[in-house]
This record gives sequence, C-alpha cells and structure tokens, in this order.
Amino acid sequence: MKISVPRVWREIKAHYLLEATVCNKCGKIHYPPRPICDNCGNRNLFRRKLSGEGEVLTYTIQYIVLEGYREYAPIVFAIVKLKEGVKILAQLTDVEPENVKIGMRVKAVLRKICEDENIGLIKYGIKFKPV
Repeated sequence: MKISVPRVWREIKAHYLLEATVCNKCGKIHYPPRPICDNCGNRNLFRRKLSGEGEVLTYTIQYIVLEGYREYAPIVFAIVKLKEGVKILAQLTDVEPENVKIGMRVKAVLRKICEDENIGLIKYGIKFKPV
C-alpha cells in the first residue's frame, strides 16, 4: 500500500487531535472540521476539542482486509456517538471482536493505523478502546 508523505504531513493535525468546528450562529458541531456550516451556511466557526468519550451505536467486523492491513485482521469498525452528540466512524482497539457490544462505553486513544515499509512511514491516528 502506497502512502503519500506530503498528504500525511498536510493532514497530520487531524489524525492526532479529536477536534471539531462549531458554528457561532446555530451551534452545530462538525466533525471532521469544515469551513462552512452545513446547517445554516455560516462561515464563522470556531475549533473545539472533543471529549473523546462515547458509546458504540453499531459496529461491523472486517475479516478480509487489503494488503498492508492483513496483520491487523480482523478489524472492528464502529459508529461511535460522542458525549457532544457527534457520530464518528472509527476503528476499535484493545478488544476482541466477540466482546464488542452495542452501547459499550469507549474512549479515544492514539494508535498505529498502518505503515508503509517501502518508505518507512508509520501512520498513527485516533481509535477507540473500551472504558
């Protein structure tokens, strides 16, 4: 799997921080951050760090994965609803697939996502683990 080093550096902050934008007009929280509110069209938004605490709304287990991710299979992906109401598609970690439950409390952690052995780049990002 080929990873673009310039793209990783451009997006580095978004991979390490669980940050959203909040509309000054209507109060809608946007994750990932965006420059314009999709609710009211306002361009005056401010950044806010999210709690990283939430619960699993639903999940799926991926047994067949792309080359470069095979060592991580099976991979559990979940829709996590944070305390702030934002829903995030994220990978779960530190839990066996058979132990994942809807309603399970989770918190955000920084973990290794993948690595490109050809160029020696290790990519980290936000995953969620059980509380």
